Amino acid sequence: MNAHLPLRASLLAVSLLGLAACSTVNLDESGDMRATYVAGQFRMLVNANAASAAKATSEAFQQLGLFQIQNEVRTFDADLAARTALDEKVRVNIREVNSRQTELRIRVDIVGDKNYSRKLYEQIERNLQS
Repeated sequence: MNAHLPLRASLLAVSLLGLAACSTVNLDESGDMRATYVAGQFRMLVNANAASAAKATSEAFQQLGLFQIQNEVRTFDADLAARTALDEKVRVNIREVNSRQTELRIRVDIVGDKNYSRKLYEQIERNLQS
């Protein structure tokens, strides 16, 4: 029985880490608009098609001083990537849910950065509204 104790403790620790890596991010004061942050990836829906979201993302990269290294836009999805001044890779995966909504998935470097992801999302949203 005691031989399995380290294994059980390890499994419990991994489970708790997994739960800690998932959170909801309020995007407005009322809490009506929310994004999810799961395992270092920021996820949110925007009210636009994939092509518009990709264009807004590319503009946001430039506005935030990022160097764009990938811009693959297809009919219903896109994959964009850029590098920060600290050489961190920022990836944005775009998937059209329907003709009026698109899911954005933002990851900063390997482990993610919730604050920077949110900053990028907010710039993309501003670009879509203008």
